[in-house]
Amino acid sequence: MNFDEVAALKKAFNSVKERQKNNPLHDFEKKKKRLKAARELCIGNEELLEKAVKKLEGNGFKVIRAKDKGDAIKAVLNEIGNEKLIVKSKSNVTKEIDLTHELEKHGIEVIETDIGDRILQVMNLKPSHPTGPIAHMSAKKIAEGLSSYYKKNISDNPEEIVKFIRDEIRDYIEKAKVGITGANAITAEEGSIVITHNEGNIYESIRRDKHIVVTGIDKIYPSVEDALNMLKVICFNATGSTIPSFVEIISGVSKTADVEKKFFRGVHTPKDVTVILLDNKRSEIMKGEYKELLYCIDCGNCLIHCPMYNTVGNFFADEKYLGGKGLALQSLTADEVNKKLEYCLSCGKCRENCPLEINVPVAIRKIRSDNIPEEVWYFLKSHVLWLYWALRLKLR
Repeated sequence: MNFDEVAALKKAFNSVKERQKNNPLHDFEKKKKRLKAARELCIGNEELLEKAVKKLEGNGFKVIRAKDKGDAIKAVLNEIGNEKLIVKSKSNVTKEIDLTHELEKHGIEVIETDIGDRILQVMNLKPSHPTGPIAHMSAKKIAEGLSSYYKKNISDNPEEIVKFIRDEIRDYIEKAKVGITGANAITAEEGSIVITHNEGNIYESIRRDKHIVVTGIDKIYPSVEDALNMLKVICFNATGSTIPSFVEIISGVSKTADVEKKFFRGVHTPKDVTVILLDNKRSEIMKGEYKELLYCIDCGNCLIHCPMYNTVGNFFADEKYLGGKGLALQSLTADEVNKKLEYCLSCGKCRENCPLEINVPVAIRKIRSDNIPEEVWYFLKSHVLWLYWALRLKLR
């Protein structure tokens, strides 16, 4: 593990904690309670999912149900057709199916349009937070990596780094005809896609001729109001802010009824939108004892407060599956238990700081061990390793 990266990560996390402390979210407890009620209602509710699908289709969206990664990749390739350049926004579900690399295998150039994800892409790095993927990288290290990749000297001034990546991304966006995004929520009442962002890149990506949304069946919410409530919670926990810069609510393709009140589709862009709803064992998890893990909204507040993650960073992770919750969920979708679950301290800080109070420690204990002696061993092992790594971090 790289302790310089961990130090940078801790610095970034402390900044978020400070903003959370100085700018408390109004009626936060009330908002969390509403969010939990929405998640309890929606997760595993097949009737509500079908209602959302019908509403989406009624609004002019093409909806594809993907059973697994293979189905999702095949659906995306079919929708892309002969296009060889794709612009894409940050999406944990597309990371789950390794979409970028899978498309590249078919000769398709995929450009991440989020500043952090683009830096990860060109430097071939792993993410450290669901909403702040390069929180573990200092500006100096980023500049060194970019200078090496682009074969030119790039300043380590953060503003200059952002400007350089932004300008490069803009060139690709102007050329692309297909944009791929995730979705923070799909609403059953309105049949709407809700996406939030701060950079404005998603706004540009969805204005291509074709917009492809790849998201999970666990992203269903009762209504737009419930989705907006979720966005306030996720934004505060992820960044310490009260609301993102942009919230896109897409309730249909481009259309007009200006002439004789008759609807005509495809006036501007996007001319068509395809929604790919990924299962990938979510249905199985929803029916079992680990259903609560899918309540997660990926705010990353558990990581910000996790003692182990603040000591070893994304060593306590596996690609997009970050920290205890991520590794537990990955273990349920993979063929075997991820060995890094042994590093969980069972301290409960994740549950304490989760807006949904997801009992991750209990889930981890059930997944990683079959008996009390084995669990005692993991408990002792994790604490010894944590003390060792914490001492190395302090003395680095």
